[in-house]
Amino acid sequence: MQTPSRLDQDLWFPYASRPRGKMRLFTFPYAGSGASVFHRWFLPLYDQVDLYALQLPGREGRSRETPYVDLQVAANAVADCLEPFSDDIPCCFFGHSMGALLAFAVAEVLQQRQRRLPLQLVLSGMVAPHVPQRVAPLHRVPAQQATAVLQAMGGVPAVVLAEEDLMQMYLPIIQADIAMVHSHVGARVSALDTDITCLSGTDDLIAPPEFMQPWRNYTRCGFEQFVFPGGHFFLDGPVMSRVKSVLGAAMRQRAGSLAS
Repeated sequence: MQTPSRLDQDLWFPYASRPRGKMRLFTFPYAGSGASVFHRWFLPLYDQVDLYALQLPGREGRSRETPYVDLQVAANAVADCLEPFSDDIPCCFFGHSMGALLAFAVAEVLQQRQRRLPLQLVLSGMVAPHVPQRVAPLHRVPAQQATAVLQAMGGVPAVVLAEEDLMQMYLPIIQADIAMVHSHVGARVSALDTDITCLSGTDDLIAPPEFMQPWRNYTRCGFEQFVFPGGHFFLDGPVMSRVKSVLGAAMRQRAGSLAS
């Protein structure tokens, strides 16, 4: 295992906010997306956390790189990149859809390596690992069919679906990311020694609330689930408020445990 250089860190976290040293929030993107998505979404949290939006190979500033198709390979690579952050500043993970599964897998690698885990895993829009995967294996079908399925399932933001050029650009990345999701089907996973919070959309066809509830089996600590109106892309102001509340509670809990 190699410790990443400063240049490597800039590749993986191109939109890192100015460090304040309170808490780090690492965000994991959904299929086909890049770090810029979470950079925008999490602007309201800048006063509370140091944001590190993960940039995976194959997108935005890393478009010339080959995207991962194996979730465990990706998880180990991300865990390597987190080595320089092994200090006393607490952190939390947030992942949406494919990013939720990757965030969990990275935390599992950290636990196996006996590294400090995030205070909280916030997992959004992804079924629990043992639940049958509702994302179709779009990496195995022609582009036109894959696009039609994504549209029917609500698996891509409407702004992307509306632009044919954008879909042609993003579809190979989406298919690679979905290959990552399917590479994890049937994998043996361990319960984590950290809290898990799940966020669900009432009308999400990919990760219905009842299919996310079994995530409680993957933590030996606390579990909460919050359900919001909307489909797969239900993230908006109320969700950000809830995430801010969850992070604040995690910080207060940590401060209380250090004082006792």
